[in-house]
Amino acid sequence: MSQARILLVDDEPAFQRLGAAWLRGFGHEVAVAGDGAAATAAFQKQPADLVLLDLSMPPHHDPVAGLELIPRFAPAPVVVITGHADHALALRAVERGAWDFLGKPLEPDLLRVVVERGLERGRLVAELRRLRDAAGGADDLGIVGISAALARLRDLVRRIAPTQVPVLVLGPSGTGKELVARALHQGGGRRDQPFVPVHCGAIPAELLESELFGHLKGSFTGAHADRPGLVETAHRGTLFLDEVGEMPAPMQVKLLRFLQEGTYQPVGGREPRKADTRVVAATHRDLEAMVAEGRFREDLYYRLRGMVLRTPPLAERPEDVPVLATLFLRRMAAAPARFTPDALDWLAGREWRGNVRELRALVECAAALAGPGDGGERLLDAADLAFAAGEEAAVPAAEAPPTGRRTLEHEVAALERRLIIQALEETGHNHTHAARLLGLSRVGLLKKLDRMGLR
Repeated sequence: MSQARILLVDDEPAFQRLGAAWLRGFGHEVAVAGDGAAATAAFQKQPADLVLLDLSMPPHHDPVAGLELIPRFAPAPVVVITGHADHALALRAVERGAWDFLGKPLEPDLLRVVVERGLERGRLVAELRRLRDAAGGADDLGIVGISAALARLRDLVRRIAPTQVPVLVLGPSGTGKELVARALHQGGGRRDQPFVPVHCGAIPAELLESELFGHLKGSFTGAHADRPGLVETAHRGTLFLDEVGEMPAPMQVKLLRFLQEGTYQPVGGREPRKADTRVVAATHRDLEAMVAEGRFREDLYYRLRGMVLRTPPLAERPEDVPVLATLFLRRMAAAPARFTPDALDWLAGREWRGNVRELRALVECAAALAGPGDGGERLLDAADLAFAAGEEAAVPAAEAPPTGRRTLEHEVAALERRLIIQALEETGHNHTHAARLLGLSRVGLLKKLDRMGLR
């Protein structure tokens, strides 16, 4: 953990010295205040990354009055310190916005764990706020992301879109190749004309020619009327040939003729027809290797690849994962919803072999399972996402580690268990109310209870 600025608010000089020494020993910068007014002024002058706040402050030494100070330190996480063994008061502090609470006398090891978790939460909350802002404004050209790779891609799209240069979009499945094609269409002079996508691998080879170029009545069994093809539909617009690497060899010849001459013949027709169409092709296959192997025509390859754009996989732009997930959740949730910091950590830790398509499907599933909530903002945590993925979110066991040493994971698990038990006791084991106190979804709380054996 890098050095952070911590504001210690306590009226006892001895504890000020001891607490500040501990915190500096953890590697942090410490500011000390002896009452609420001084703490507020110090925070306004230089905001802290975390605040340790004694609730019994002068002049009244009333812990309940000390609760009023908590919102003044937003958005910094506030850890409440109290000498009163009052769980109800501690939970009221959490309701007012406190991150955690500690009772005196403090143990240095536990203080270190709580401070580190609080600082990490503050960092994640700040990152989440930045991601929300980015998701609100990063939908540029429909190619969403904050990574440098997508910034370069958007720049190329802006430069190429107004031209008539053929474009070949390469990239793994699920990386948004059709989004790039649509952005090229919308950014050019054909934006008011049709954008016509066709998946070359999804149409049987014997029907692909008819789909692209149309057919005349009686040209084959079942052709009861003339039917225009997708090329004619895309006249003056854009024809998007998705997975062009799946196109059979006979169709490659016909497509090449159309690209070279701008003319085509419907199935059963004798007279050539013209179509003014911009062609954008895409594939996840290595077309150069297919050309070398004789499985794709070299002349067609060079006709398609006037300009090559590449859509990078999520593995090469992990910073885009939370931006995309936040945007998908906002679009798909039945009620206002957001991810908790641990949910964003869970998302960042996955491989996403299916890329954006896999991410979107998971968020859609999690949003559907979350339901409409109970009137407030819906929180989706790591347990919700793991449940939607058919997995379990790992939670460290609360028992002592086999080595007998107190690890960070053990301390975090013990603290989480303690907070959950206290919330359940305070709310009479009402799962919905306890989840709200803890900042969890109800489903997330139930999953944690199951894994901890507390259900």
